[in-house]
Amino acid sequence: MPRLVFEEPKGGPAKPESARHRKETKRDNVVVVLKAATFALVIALFGAGILLATAGGADEREASAPPVPEIEASTSPAPPTTTTPLANIVAPEVRSQTAVITPPPPPPPTTTESVPPRAERPPGRSERFEVVGRQCDTPGAYAFTERYEPVVCARRPNGKAVWRRVFG
Repeated sequence: MPRLVFEEPKGGPAKPESARHRKETKRDNVVVVLKAATFALVIALFGAGILLATAGGADEREASAPPVPEIEASTSPAPPTTTTPLANIVAPEVRSQTAVITPPPPPPPTTTESVPPRAERPPGRSERFEVVGRQCDTPGAYAFTERYEPVVCARRPNGKAVWRRVFG
C-alpha cells in the first residue's frame, strides 16, 4: 500500500508561535506601563512647577491692597437714657388651668313642618343621571347612571332610542 508523503515547508519544521507571542506580550506590557508612569511623572512635575510659580503672589497682593479704614471714636455726647423704676412695671396676668364648666345651651325648638312632595321635573331641565331603559333623544350620546356606570343612547329594533349599558 502506498504511503502519503508531506513536504515540510522551507526553513525546517514549524515552531509553535504561542511561546514567542507570550514573550512579546510581556515586553509590550512593560513598555506600556513605563510610558504611563513617565506621563504621570511629567504631569506631576508640571503641576508642581505651576504651584511654585504662583505661591509667592500672596505677599505681593497683601502689599498692594489698600489699608483697612479705622473707625474713629464719636465725639458727640451720648443721648440721655431714660430708665423706669421697677415699681412702675406691671406683671402680666397669670392664667390658671381651672375653668368654670357650664352646661351647653339648650337646642333650639324643633319644628314639625310637612315636606311638600317632590314635584315633577320642570320642563327644559334634565336630571343629572340617566336611567337604563328610559327613552333618550340623541342616539349615540353617552351619559352615566347614579352608580357612575357609562350608558349610551342606542336604537332598539322597534325604532325607539333608549339608554343601554356600555359594558354589560
